[in-house]
Amino acid sequence: MFNKIVKILNKIKNKHIDFPNLDSIIIVGTFFSLWLAVIFEDVIEHVMAYIFILSFGILHGANDLNLLQKAESKKKSTRNYIKILLYYVLFVFGSVLIFYLVPSLALVVFVLFSGYHFGEQHFISKTIRASFKTNVLYFAYGTFILFLLFNSNNLSTSEIIKTIIDYSIPISVFKVGLLISGIISAAFSLILVLKNELKINPIKELFFIGIFFVVFKTASLLWGFAIYFVLWHSIPSLYDQIFFLHGKINKRSFRSFVVTSLPYWLISVAGLLFLLFLFRDNLEKSLAFFFSFLAAITFPHVLVIKRLNQNQNQNQN
Repeated sequence: MFNKIVKILNKIKNKHIDFPNLDSIIIVGTFFSLWLAVIFEDVIEHVMAYIFILSFGILHGANDLNLLQKAESKKKSTRNYIKILLYYVLFVFGSVLIFYLVPSLALVVFVLFSGYHFGEQHFISKTIRASFKTNVLYFAYGTFILFLLFNSNNLSTSEIIKTIIDYSIPISVFKVGLLISGIISAAFSLILVLKNELKINPIKELFFIGIFFVVFKTASLLWGFAIYFVLWHSIPSLYDQIFFLHGKINKRSFRSFVVTSLPYWLISVAGLLFLLFLFRDNLEKSLAFFFSFLAAITFPHVLVIKRLNQNQNQNQN
């Protein structure tokens, strides 16, 4: 199975070519995961979601230091690995501190950062050139996906948010956020397509959104998030990162990526598992701390990927 995926991925020559075969694999995986959501109870779904996120989900952000070091070396920067590591660790701890001191602000920033990051990963291979309009599209589309998830599981989301920030927000916020982000996404997609700055198939994109809606409505909040986060975001991101580091996708490059990711991945997984064990008897609180910790390690990853994409755009220009 892995060799077949490798063969498909190696046919891709540059980032402007679509991923039809990869999309097909992800769609099959999505419906298989959806089938699991139908036959298993929420408790089993949560266990599967944690395994999913702790494996591929965390792995896709565990090689940031090597990615950043290679990007900097291309620019002939004198910054060394230790200095980059120090900045990275300080950024993560700073994010944790913000969640502790100002949780409401940290939560908003997490949604904004994650929204942009999800949208960037989805559209970067279809974007002809970077611009303010493409950045707006990335942000709007990613937040639309998040609000689609929140709105489909509004009660669970509301409980988790209350646990994090200690007060409830109206469920109508999810509907308003979904509407506004959806309108902006549609408008800027149309503008960019008409200006030949975005190569997409509108029917295909609507089909994807339909899949997300079905998944989020059928699965629990955590399992729905895990399906999107791992299958639709982390796996394509892993492909991009491995290709950036090694120039090809095969068993050797994948193994090398995993080995270099291992220290950070083990630290992240150990931290998350400790939180889950600590609050194992309180689902809402364990989910709240889980997403908070995930946010803390997400912030620097978003900035690293943004930096890499900027470097690649500069090199192409």
